[in-house]
Amino acid sequence: MPRPGNVSALAPWLRGLACCFGSLGLFGCAGFQAVNQPITQITPEQGYRQFTKPVPDGGGAVWLALAFSGGGTRAAAFAYGVLEELRATQVVLDGQSTRLLDEIDTISAVSGGTFPAAYYGLFGDRIFEDFESKFLYRNIQRSLILEALRPKNLVRLLSPSFSRSLLAMEYYDRKVFDGATFADLQAAPGPHVHINATDLSHGFRFTFNQGQFDVICSDLDSLPVSAAVAASSAVPVLLSPITLKNYAGTCGFQSPGWIQESLGTRSTNRRRYEAALSFVDFANADTRPYIHLIDGGIADNLGLRYSIELAEAIGGADRFLDIVEREPPDHFVVIVVNAETAPNPGIDMSSASPSFASLMNSVSGSQIRRYNLETLLLTEISLTQWAEILSEKSGKRVDARLIEIDFDSIPQKQSRDYFKLIPTSFVLSDQTVDDLKTAGRELLRANPIFQEFLQNLEPAHPAPPSKIPTEPAPIWPEG
Repeated sequence: MPRPGNVSALAPWLRGLACCFGSLGLFGCAGFQAVNQPITQITPEQGYRQFTKPVPDGGGAVWLALAFSGGGTRAAAFAYGVLEELRATQVVLDGQSTRLLDEIDTISAVSGGTFPAAYYGLFGDRIFEDFESKFLYRNIQRSLILEALRPKNLVRLLSPSFSRSLLAMEYYDRKVFDGATFADLQAAPGPHVHINATDLSHGFRFTFNQGQFDVICSDLDSLPVSAAVAASSAVPVLLSPITLKNYAGTCGFQSPGWIQESLGTRSTNRRRYEAALSFVDFANADTRPYIHLIDGGIADNLGLRYSIELAEAIGGADRFLDIVEREPPDHFVVIVVNAETAPNPGIDMSSASPSFASLMNSVSGSQIRRYNLETLLLTEISLTQWAEILSEKSGKRVDARLIEIDFDSIPQKQSRDYFKLIPTSFVLSDQTVDDLKTAGRELLRANPIFQEFLQNLEPAHPAPPSKIPTEPAPIWPEG
């Protein structure tokens, strides 16, 4: 199997898109078309909100939250493998055998991870039937370039009201998500999906839910899911932002009491204040008539900060439970699928100045790696605190666990290095995709924290032993 090598994450896209768009002068930011529609009246009980989406049995004994990182097709295939393993894992809850996959409450995702997250949220088990052919094994980069070269689209791309990301959004809408909107996502019986992008001007995380759209007096139900996915995966330079029109002040929105309370904590709880500020900073349409959204990995490449910041802004896990009217679970488990890769080793092997593509890739990669660590540490602290609060509130012990699935967990250096050098792109060989899916399945199965969790749940059928060898040999032959 050919190794992916030290391929820059940006180079293939830059070369292809430069040929298509360079002569058109489209790398600048122009007045791009807004993708969202206004509302004239807020209806708090309706729309795609975490608090209104039905929760079977009040959430049950297990709260299972997944977080899918960014990383293009690499991240999507890695997360897909974890979903496959959850489907294969049978447990006993309340005397009934069930798949652990069916216990997923939420999936929070950014960039490449939004594709399997949104697809599973919309179509459930269908993801195991056609997602591979529709996305994982498809050369998305080539498809987008061919779309751009169509005469009709070449003309559209000359207009300041159309952009590369709108072209990508339309392609995802037709070829991946079958025209689904957030109203379809609300109606689907699956978990709640948080698709996260980054507000370009302020750097705030922007999560696509009706609560956030209430602030800007906009209708999320009519928005294509592909628009959110395109925003979350809009890598700067390569793709333009997805733009929202801010209609704030036209629908009677008033900040909830908990936000007003949190905005008063700047001197006493800066983290809570900043978390609340990220929700309401868009409330003035005069100063911010447009919101430009780019790759969600810039604000949070792990997809973990939405729940942390929301609970912080509300005032803690106990108040969050009161608002959503749910009883504390017996088990609170967060599985983060982290497709983080290693720095480009080629940069340090030459005295030559790195290329623009290598420079952009390395700067963004180093920032993401450092921020990922801080996010993971914050999540561990938050989970511990939440478990203590929930245990005290319910009078029973709440078992909280953070399970990280990443390439660093692979014990064999040769295999570990292979995965950590897979580029961030929207095209990988079929073999590489298969390797990533296998890695997701096997690393989850071998994770000791996951195994402890399963033992507490009385597995219905013992999981087959992990194929990850204990001796220093490659997991997957690299011939």
